[in-house]
Amino acid sequence: MIYLDLSDREERERAAATFDRNIVVTAGAGTGKTTLLVDRLVHLLLRNPSPLDIKEIVALTFTNKAATEMKVRLRERLESYPNIRLDREPGSRAEKELFRELRSLMERYHLSKAEVDRRSREALHQLERSYIGTIHSFAASLLRLYPLEAGVDPQFAEDEGPRLERQFEESWQLYLDQELSLAGARKEDWKRVLRKIRLEEVRSLAFSLCSETIQLESLKTQSREDGTAKPVALWLKKNEERAAELIQRHPGKNYKIDEFAHAALAVIREFLARGELAAGVLQEERDLLAGSSPGRVKAWSEEDFEAARDLIRVAKNLCQVDGDLARLVTALLVPFAKGLRERFLQEGWISFDGLLVRARNLLRDHLHAREELKRQFQAILVDEFQDTDPLQYEILLYLAERTGRQAGYWRQVELTPGKIFVVGDPKQSIYAFRRADIEAYLEVVQEVIQAQGGLECRLTNNFRSHAGILNVVNGVFERLIHPVEGLQPPYVAIRPPESRTDTEPRETHSLPYRKVQIRRVESEAGPLDSDRARRLEAESLARWLSEEVLGRAEILNRNGEKVLAEPKDVAILLRKLTDVHQYLEPLRRRGVRYVVEGERHFYAAQEVIDAVNLLRVVENPSDRSALVGLLRSAVGGLEDTRIYELHRAGLLDCRAVRRVGNDRKRLLSPVKELYEALLELHEEARRLPVGQAVFRIFSRIPIKLLAAISFNGEQAVANLDKVRDQAELLAREGAGTLKEIIARLEGRVLEVKEESESALAEENVDAVRILSVHKAKGLEFPIVILAGCHALIEGRGDEPSAEYDWSTELAGLRLGEYLNLPAVYLGEKRRRREREEQKRVLYVAMTRAREHLTISCAKTERGAPTSFLAMLEECLGDLSACDSPGSLQAGDGTVEFLAVTENLAVPSRRRERKKEKKEPKDWTAYADLWKRRENDYQAAIQKPVFLTPTKLKKREIELSEGSEELRRQFSGSTDALLIGDLAHGFLQRWDFRDPTDTFHEKLRVFLASRLQHRPSDSRLKVASELEEIFGAFFSSAAYRELASVQILGREIPFLTPWNGQVMEGVIDLLYERDGQLYLADYKTDRIEKSDLEKSAEIYRHQIQIYSGAVQRALKREVAGFKLIFLRLGEALEVREGD
Repeated sequence: MIYLDLSDREERERAAATFDRNIVVTAGAGTGKTTLLVDRLVHLLLRNPSPLDIKEIVALTFTNKAATEMKVRLRERLESYPNIRLDREPGSRAEKELFRELRSLMERYHLSKAEVDRRSREALHQLERSYIGTIHSFAASLLRLYPLEAGVDPQFAEDEGPRLERQFEESWQLYLDQELSLAGARKEDWKRVLRKIRLEEVRSLAFSLCSETIQLESLKTQSREDGTAKPVALWLKKNEERAAELIQRHPGKNYKIDEFAHAALAVIREFLARGELAAGVLQEERDLLAGSSPGRVKAWSEEDFEAARDLIRVAKNLCQVDGDLARLVTALLVPFAKGLRERFLQEGWISFDGLLVRARNLLRDHLHAREELKRQFQAILVDEFQDTDPLQYEILLYLAERTGRQAGYWRQVELTPGKIFVVGDPKQSIYAFRRADIEAYLEVVQEVIQAQGGLECRLTNNFRSHAGILNVVNGVFERLIHPVEGLQPPYVAIRPPESRTDTEPRETHSLPYRKVQIRRVESEAGPLDSDRARRLEAESLARWLSEEVLGRAEILNRNGEKVLAEPKDVAILLRKLTDVHQYLEPLRRRGVRYVVEGERHFYAAQEVIDAVNLLRVVENPSDRSALVGLLRSAVGGLEDTRIYELHRAGLLDCRAVRRVGNDRKRLLSPVKELYEALLELHEEARRLPVGQAVFRIFSRIPIKLLAAISFNGEQAVANLDKVRDQAELLAREGAGTLKEIIARLEGRVLEVKEESESALAEENVDAVRILSVHKAKGLEFPIVILAGCHALIEGRGDEPSAEYDWSTELAGLRLGEYLNLPAVYLGEKRRRREREEQKRVLYVAMTRAREHLTISCAKTERGAPTSFLAMLEECLGDLSACDSPGSLQAGDGTVEFLAVTENLAVPSRRRERKKEKKEPKDWTAYADLWKRRENDYQAAIQKPVFLTPTKLKKREIELSEGSEELRRQFSGSTDALLIGDLAHGFLQRWDFRDPTDTFHEKLRVFLASRLQHRPSDSRLKVASELEEIFGAFFSSAAYRELASVQILGREIPFLTPWNGQVMEGVIDLLYERDGQLYLADYKTDRIEKSDLEKSAEIYRHQIQIYSGAVQRALKREVAGFKLIFLRLGEALEVREGD
């Protein structure tokens, strides 16, 4: 791409075409990083000297969707080059840009147009065999290339989690039976453990240890070592110094916080001296710290109070360190986790974590494999580098190592100059919960890549948002994001391209909705608690959208045209989807259609609960609780009072329909039909496979129809289909009978197991999108509403688990209320990382908007100290002092402030309708419309959906006054059709490079199986005729031509639109000669050589259809179409338009 009118043009060009240094691209939000990645790929393929084959390049992205987008864009770029005519002036703006780009590439690398075309086509041919994909798919490829070295089954299957969970459940029960039995060798150890922590907490820790990201050997070594690990000792020393400084500033013990600070210092010093807190030591300090933390006092500044609170938290956690317990639990659980991992691998499964761990181990430990792969892959491109797992960094560094070097540790790797090209934005590193590590990113970029001469290129031109939004974003984050070593990089501003103003309206007041707005909702009754404030905000947003935005607000579309906002233009972003349901009900009441993307409460969806209840009743008619749930649902449609009457009459059992007396038939009448259907299904389901049983149940009971007419109809139906799919999947995995599978589904519903709803193709759905900020990353929307900004940001819970830190190589264990010492250190490290990460989450949210950004919040009784609103007030000032309506300055940007007063009265479901005077309707136009529709329908059903060139030609001959010769030639006998089919089948398998005198034996073998049921005289006749046909063809010039070309495909089926129908056919041969594309069709017609020219007219439609289909599919011109008459050994070339 040619980067005109961009302030960062030189940076982009340097990134795309620098090959002697490794490149780190820092690409801000909306700066076109995918385009740059494609540019880099094009330069690698076309550069001189040393162009790369596309199979020598590894290009990795974060998601399958991103990988597909990159591949599609690369394909489009490579397909466009051969289609450019340099002798013609380009027309459209896109053509001019492509023309300039091609000229630039040819001049830079001294290439001819023919050479560019050749390399482009060659790359296109190999594109589907390239390594453009996700890191997990690439890791799987490496393991399959070297299964013996990696210690895996070459046909292993990848597990996203469910299979490991199931194996853990089975293995854990067996393990406990052995360990806790009277004969158990470690009964006493288990007793000591279970006196302190619950068995369920041990189970959670055991499951965490089964993840291959936990280095079990390191954990065992760590548990045996005496003393404190160096990173932890340094951290304790820093905490001691901070505590001493605080006490020096506040030397007395006048307040509770003073006492706590002294106690915290004593505990920290004890750990520094001895690495533990022995029983009875500092008991008074421990008792004090076990109490509630002190509140704020005026004598302490806010900064000192926050520092003291952090130190007190550290000291409290240190008091819970139990090294002996951690060592004991490690000894008990590590053998179990190790055994489970080995069994899982032996059964042919590898977890997603395991793919990365084993690929890293393969490259680190097997030097010959690493050396071969280094030579195979000459360039490595990585997108979203800031979201990359530290294990992935190791894989990439080992692959980028200089040939001949064999470092044993990633920090010692000596990189090949120009081999690594990474694109990322540390300001958008928000996936710490997926083990993305900003500290590891900064360490790899700064201390490895840049330290070895790597070049940083910064993309700062944003193509997404207008200047009004970008100025506010810069104004906020230049004050909010400050460099913190290992946790936060410096802020790099993003700007609109200098040419953007040419495409935007000059009168900004003509589009008043293109702005950034803070919208604070206040209650008429005064400040509210957090939960009621959220409900009030949700009601206000729904009213605002329905009355002021949708169909009323003017924005610009992608073409710069004024349009009115539609539901699909709006996205509501939430920091997390935990409370999303409070925002949905007000939208539903006001008829605002929405879709929730990324919600993981699939098993809490009402239609899923109803479906599981239905399955339970069918499987067990005596399941009263499931039956009550079904009767209360849309399937039963009964009110609670009617259900109670059935209970009183003893009719809460579908089997009652077969034994009820006349006196109770009236009570049973509302459910009689449902009860009978349930009993019929009970009998049928027992005889059917699980998948068919669930399909039959959902077909017989109208649960999908009822879901379809619900508010979330499409999503509800998709969820029911997913229930059926999950049942089938469990059955295939050997989960057991229908009863066992339903029990497992029921368990998931009861524990509200996290699972995403069934995905819809939502891009074209006209609905407001509701999604988390994390889900929105990489996306853009015309209108963005960042909701719930007043809500407290809570860190991750301290559930029992094991965690491994890549940078320090420490493993932390959480055992109920107890920890090991590294867990305290890692917990504080994670807390500091999360605090900085939330600033980046806000950045990602604010940079999703293209036209309008609303920051929505509600006024609460007590402002949350950690919230998006608190971050904004840190930059903009206290909003409570701002007039409404008013404005706030954020750097060069302006934020409009609006306070809205609402009440919590639930609006009526009945919508007010304006009284209008009724006028008589003229239905003539409607009657005519329906008549036309009926005529069109009748015409459509008379026309077959599918058509072939042969049928088309026959129809034309029948409708014309064609000669008898044409009719006879096109009708063909049964034997003639058989000869044609056999000739095509034989040539499909024939290698044109084989000696021609071998065709007799190969033809005999070919015909043996295909003519075995025909009479012997018929077999001889057919064989003789085919011998004659191929004898003529194989000695002809037409055959010799085919032997010298590159065959691209044989017997290629296709479907293509044709005048309102679907044309289907099969292309006999597709080949390339001198860089041009040709089609060929074999003909076994009996024809004279003098009649060859006439045949072109007979097959005119076929030539036109086949050529058009290839051009549409491959986006390449067809140079010619060959009609190969096998009996004559002649080929007639026809070009489209002849």
